Amino acid sequence: MHKTPAFAVAGLLLLGALSPAGAQQQPAAEPAAASAPQPMVWTDPDFEAIGKALSGNWKTTAPVGQFGDASATADVLMSIAPASLADVPNALYVECARADSVDHPYRASFLQLYRREGKIRMRTLEVRDPNSPLNNLLIGLWAAPEYIPQVRRDVLIATLDMNVTKGADGWVAETPYPYPTALGGAFEMTSRMKIGNGRLETSDRGYDANGKVVWGASEGDKYTFEHTDAPFGVTRNENGLVVITLRQATGEQPSAEGDTVAFQYTGWLTNGVMFDTSRRQGKRPLQYVVPGSMIEGWTRATEGMAKGDWRKFIVPAELAWGPSSAAGGAIPANSTVIFEAECVFLQPAAAGAGEEDGH
Repeated sequence: MHKTPAFAVAGLLLLGALSPAGAQQQPAAEPAAASAPQPMVWTDPDFEAIGKALSGNWKTTAPVGQFGDASATADVLMSIAPASLADVPNALYVECARADSVDHPYRASFLQLYRREGKIRMRTLEVRDPNSPLNNLLIGLWAAPEYIPQVRRDVLIATLDMNVTKGADGWVAETPYPYPTALGGAFEMTSRMKIGNGRLETSDRGYDANGKVVWGASEGDKYTFEHTDAPFGVTRNENGLVVITLRQATGEQPSAEGDTVAFQYTGWLTNGVMFDTSRRQGKRPLQYVVPGSMIEGWTRATEGMAKGDWRKFIVPAELAWGPSSAAGGAIPANSTVIFEAECVFLQPAAAGAGEEDGH
């Protein structure tokens, strides 16, 4: 069987290296329409059936080889959740990562179901700018899909389409013709995916100018995914605070009152606009003595974090700045905000507290 890097997952993600994406780049965000948590509304019962069959967490039944190094393999996790987007109806958000670095997915995209001449098609779309802060905002939001921002259609680029047909034991999606590619010496690629009986099977192939398979599954071969446990823990509090644990360090002491902590962080509005980040050249991590002079939502969400922990949390306005605006007007009044915070330093109080910077 020809080895392929992270495969295309039937074109869901287009082929990409198994190495993690650069998740810390933070250029200016694109304007986006304001959004609020929205339930998913499917416009077609077939779309809903396909969406439900795809949704969840999936893991390869065998390790997948990296491109150019057949001996280097890794299990791959794929997380899929419905995304209620006004500009892209009947969509799902898809995130793919190595099992040993789930907090840094190497590829993410949206899937859109639509009909062409009455027949079902599945279109894959990716954020047009690979350096957009939207990519970092989206990480892990499959765990709280109602907070996936209202990504505009013009921010996305379509990558390929697949025809979808219903079989006796599920759904089959397949590219109607080869698509051009330049990956791994291939000139064209095809993708096929089968969904059913709690399994997801993919077979993707790249062909050279002579029609020879140069990467991907050989004829008759496929990659198989089965349902697995969610890689991230999610806590939903009665006060509306949602905390997603992207990474939990092992063997590290949790923070407590009086400890000095420092965080690398980024903050967004729920419309996808970034309003602040420490992950920018020339800025320092946020340092303070617990509990510090922070908004209530931050204090609650970061409680007990250890060095190396990384969380994303959605803070309702009542636990943020309430009816007041903040950050020079960048955060409007009554705004729900989203933060990601990585604890990069912890000094226990017994070792001598540091100076509090506040924020």
